[in-house]
Amino acid sequence: MEKKRFWTVGIIMMFMGSAIVYRHFLVKESTVHFQTNMIAAQHFYRVMAAKPSNIPTVKSTIKTTTIKTTKKPIAVKKKLVRKPKVFHPFNMKESKLPMEDVPKDFYKKIKLPSMSLLVRMPGSVPKFTTRFYCDVFRTVVLFWNPDFGKLVVVLDEESKKDHEFGDKLLSQTKDLKQKVEVKYEPLPKKTSTLAGKVRSPQYSRQLWSSFFLDLYTQDEILAWMDTDSAIGTPVTSYDILKDGKIKAIGQDRFPLSWVRDWDACTQKALGLTMPSDFMLFFPVFLWRSTVTNCRNFILKRFKTNNFEDAFSQFYIRGKLMSPIDVIMTYAWYLEHDKYEWHLDVNNDKDEINDRLPTGHKIKEEDTTAEVATGYHTGYYFDVDSIKRGYCLSHYVTGKKLPGCEPFYATSGVSLYNLGVTTTNGFCDTPKKQQYCKLLLARHYRYVKEEFMTARTNPIDVTLMQKVENFAKDAKFSCARYRTCVQYFGKC
Repeated sequence: MEKKRFWTVGIIMMFMGSAIVYRHFLVKESTVHFQTNMIAAQHFYRVMAAKPSNIPTVKSTIKTTTIKTTKKPIAVKKKLVRKPKVFHPFNMKESKLPMEDVPKDFYKKIKLPSMSLLVRMPGSVPKFTTRFYCDVFRTVVLFWNPDFGKLVVVLDEESKKDHEFGDKLLSQTKDLKQKVEVKYEPLPKKTSTLAGKVRSPQYSRQLWSSFFLDLYTQDEILAWMDTDSAIGTPVTSYDILKDGKIKAIGQDRFPLSWVRDWDACTQKALGLTMPSDFMLFFPVFLWRSTVTNCRNFILKRFKTNNFEDAFSQFYIRGKLMSPIDVIMTYAWYLEHDKYEWHLDVNNDKDEINDRLPTGHKIKEEDTTAEVATGYHTGYYFDVDSIKRGYCLSHYVTGKKLPGCEPFYATSGVSLYNLGVTTTNGFCDTPKKQQYCKLLLARHYRYVKEEFMTARTNPIDVTLMQKVENFAKDAKFSCARYRTCVQYFGKC
């Protein structure tokens, strides 16, 4: 009986406490019993701690004060799901993309120096030949202006399969407007030069060859494509050159372990640390003379006339290497004024500058955004990039094509570089995003002038289908990728 009374009192007191709290917070005219509540709470805990036979009866003589309040009942708010902000790249009323800020006479024809688009690959390895057809060549015939320069493919001289592949490629492309040349490179004299590294000798061979690309063309500018790179939008003259300077785009990716490996090899080769990673945006444009001068600088540093000896010393065992970063780092320090620098420092400029020597710090003018026309499929594979670039290029001329609607409303930051890579610090604030939109407007004004009106068959998707047929004829398949028919329905 006593136990029953004990639990009954406890339950009643709990309900009283809940009722008081409910009344205090939710009723418009609530009676606030400050002192009574305190005594009730103290008494409740005393009761719970006491034995049932000792439970006292308490009468409260404390006066209460009634306070009227206008506090409204608390309403449960629904969570608002904010839709991502989008803009339409060419509809001024909806997007406010500052096309009007690009003067009508902004477009000026830029006379480009002679240029070659270069790819170094082993023609005997199916993985690389498939990448060449499906990553590189399909997007080159779509988005590279053949008037800018020829495509040079460098293969292994000693390989019979490479010669067979080179002969077939020349036969396939003889009727294309895009001219193709095939060159062959001999092996290093010492077999130890390419052996015992992190990856296969074939991979090391590509790294080795990168320091000699200047020997396979006499053109002034090299447009360097990796075997797993692709172009995502038409490349215009303004994307390459401004006021006689080549545009160099880099990004802070030093937190990545392999980028730190690249920096270690770069420091070993040059005695200089990387200001940025340039192995992300393609094509990489550089003066042909920069490759020659970088190689001679390395030879002088290692006090040798044999590049094999130097290569064996700075290509560190157990480390990865990026020849692009070695050569562009050389350009940063020793040919700085030949390039216009666009480095995405990811808001860490001061931290990066702590690693750079005096006189070679990154300045604010080196961190302005720039449109990236291509990307590294090894790090970022975007199956929609080809169609996005195609759709937007036609849309700028006023043409709305079937199946292109999803690309007319794209996030501003991702569209800045055509959705092909992250932008980190380039477009991470409203002010910077507005500037990135201006860059887009400027880029597509050049696309309109140089591709959509100047060429007889601008951005012809049938050329993409031709390359897929070339791949099929060479016993390779672009099945991993979307085919031309899957992209456009009809080619």
